[in-house]
Amino acid sequence: MKRWVFATIFTCLLLSAGLTVPAIYTMPKNETYSVEFPMSPEDGKIIKAVNFLRSREKENGEIGDPMTTAWAAMAFCSANADVGNIPSYLENSIKTLDPEKATDWERHALAIVACNGNPRNFGGINFVEKIKSFYDGEQIGSKSLLNDDVWGIISLISCGVEKDDPIIQNVRDYIIEHQNSDGGWGVGVAGGSDVDSTSATIMALISSGVDRDSSIIKKALSFLREQQLDNGGFSSWGIANSASTSWAIMAISCAGEDPNKWTKNGNSPVDYLLSLQSDDGSFKWNETLDLNPEWMTSYAIPALLGKYYPIKIYHSPQVETWTGHIRIEGKYRTIWEGSVTVADTMVVAINVSSNQTEEFYIPYPSVLGALVEASEKGGFNYTILYYPSWDALYVKSIDGDFDWWHYWVDYELPMVSSDKYKLTEDDREVLWGYVETWKAHALKISVDKKEVKTNEVFKVTVKDEANNPVSNAIVHINSYTFSTGSDGSVEAKIPKQGTYKVYAEKDGYVRSEKIEIRVKKKSALPHPSGPIDGILYVIKIIIGFLIRIFKLDRLITFIMTFLDC
Repeated sequence: MKRWVFATIFTCLLLSAGLTVPAIYTMPKNETYSVEFPMSPEDGKIIKAVNFLRSREKENGEIGDPMTTAWAAMAFCSANADVGNIPSYLENSIKTLDPEKATDWERHALAIVACNGNPRNFGGINFVEKIKSFYDGEQIGSKSLLNDDVWGIISLISCGVEKDDPIIQNVRDYIIEHQNSDGGWGVGVAGGSDVDSTSATIMALISSGVDRDSSIIKKALSFLREQQLDNGGFSSWGIANSASTSWAIMAISCAGEDPNKWTKNGNSPVDYLLSLQSDDGSFKWNETLDLNPEWMTSYAIPALLGKYYPIKIYHSPQVETWTGHIRIEGKYRTIWEGSVTVADTMVVAINVSSNQTEEFYIPYPSVLGALVEASEKGGFNYTILYYPSWDALYVKSIDGDFDWWHYWVDYELPMVSSDKYKLTEDDREVLWGYVETWKAHALKISVDKKEVKTNEVFKVTVKDEANNPVSNAIVHINSYTFSTGSDGSVEAKIPKQGTYKVYAEKDGYVRSEKIEIRVKKKSALPHPSGPIDGILYVIKIIIGFLIRIFKLDRLITFIMTFLDC
């Protein structure tokens, strides 16, 4: 009796933690089963169980408490049932999660995915990165525990992280290293094996790529076989119960076996679990203890449906991409320009109301996303503010220049915040410019020639974003400067050969793009235009050579004068 009381109290304590740690047998031929497995969502027993959970859901989506609600969300998902207001409740209950407890975040992530939420941006939080933050290079969470590693794998897989992710593979190896000699696992690295921990670990290892036919899984299944009781169920510390039986059924299904064929005295775990269903559709913890029926029912539904954790895996929707040119003109210099490809973007911003740093997900290629991508390529920093009253993100600074930032798309000034502008294939160029006025304009520049000779005149034209000529703009050609006239143009010439960058500046305007021109040395002799000119051209080249070699200055000057006549 004392043993039973102790086990019951211990189990209750484990349930309150939120993640319970709930022989080869040959079937006789022509065995018949009282219940077909897996059951269908349309089965009356499943419908009653789902309706029971639905009856316990409050208007705000809560079913019991945050932990039970999370498990209920997974149960609804497994039965293809509507999740009601649970997504809203999950978002509002994020504040109840222990920031230092990995299993809180792992369980919540599983529920988010079950509700079709995006685990990388739910309530402004990236749950994938949060869970990964508990990883220490070898395992997740507490080194003394294994359950946070097991559910770390299950939750990350559910969030859409690939099973060959280094963290998942390293944690998987860590779990395998701590398999006990009896084939099972316990809650901690030094603990004895139990049904709940072993069942969850089987699901985690198989989801991370361990073969169902591997010796690791076979040993674990053998351990479960040894723990099955005569009534067909499974126990936690000697007491058969629905929670442990539900998890065992899920592990057996995950391993590709039929739990209906796991019988003791003609009783399967499915038979035992169904024997604990009450008239209202709920499931008791065991025959005598009706412990947290909402929780037990949330475990039983997916188990009877042949589902197992993770119930659902998140797949990112196909996001459009945009590839184009971006230029960032700072107060004194061009910060960066080049080509970028942008799709969806996760942006970190400071909420001006709470002064807290938050994450914001932009599910399409945006102007702000292009800036973020450019910063990764160009190595410059930026800060972004979030204004809740406008639900808009505002670029506060780029590379140390603060406040006066504007953006244009193909030289048009949109009237929406940069996170709200969705870039399409019709957009070619994004311009970010710093100019200390609300009536900002942007300069454009063109030249009539990109290759000239020394001292050859070429024309530079400066216009604004609306193609209006801009007078008194300063045209820079490396160290040379010129000023445009009333028509927005200026004639320039460069006395030295070389490659030059041409751009324009003017107060109240964003600096123009840079155009490259080449200045070549002017030829000393004219090129021939006919046969006779060709002969004379060759003679002049020979004479020039003689001048240099024999210094026949006077004679040659006379001959050259004669030839030019």
